[in-house]
Amino acid sequence: MISSSLNLNQSNEYLEQCGLLIRTRLPAENDCGIVAWRFHMKTPECPMGRRIIVIANDITYQIGSFGIDEDLLFQRASELSRLERIPRVYISANSGARIGLAEELKFLYHIAWNDPKDIDKGIRYLYLTSDDYTRISHMNSVRTEIINEDGEIRYKIIDILGKENSLGVENLRGSGMIAGETSYAYNVIVSIEILWIIFLRKNKSF
Repeated sequence: MISSSLNLNQSNEYLEQCGLLIRTRLPAENDCGIVAWRFHMKTPECPMGRRIIVIANDITYQIGSFGIDEDLLFQRASELSRLERIPRVYISANSGARIGLAEELKFLYHIAWNDPKDIDKGIRYLYLTSDDYTRISHMNSVRTEIINEDGEIRYKIIDILGKENSLGVENLRGSGMIAGETSYAYNVIVSIEILWIIFLRKNKSF
């Protein structure tokens, strides 16, 4: 969690309770698609100042998409605003739940076509060669079945697990968690959402 300078020296037991840390980072050093601040600001209604929690997507990291880490930071920052009974502002600019790729396999797999001369007829399966399987087998990122295709040993891909977290459906579960947290926050504190939506059509953005 990133804090304004006015809050850096404040001791708050809620931070520890929510599992949050105050950090100062330079631009482009973020390793999470969500950032959060605790602001102390003056408004006409509160000339002496008041605190708010601001949560935002970092569009420079993974297009601001939501993975496990992003879901947890969102949930905990929102929880902090509820515990402190201060407003929560969410600035949304994201591409939704992250559906990633196992980078270690992206350039290794091969396709067994139904008809190699007419690929429009679809595929039979994806596979790794023996050499490629040897290269990545220690990562435990893929489940395979050994088959013999015209005398060639192939490792038919059954499941792709990936060596990294936040690649698949687990991110959808996290989306449900933050949706529940947002619904809870609506009933407890002032909650404001600012949405930035980009529609792509015919290579143009609107």
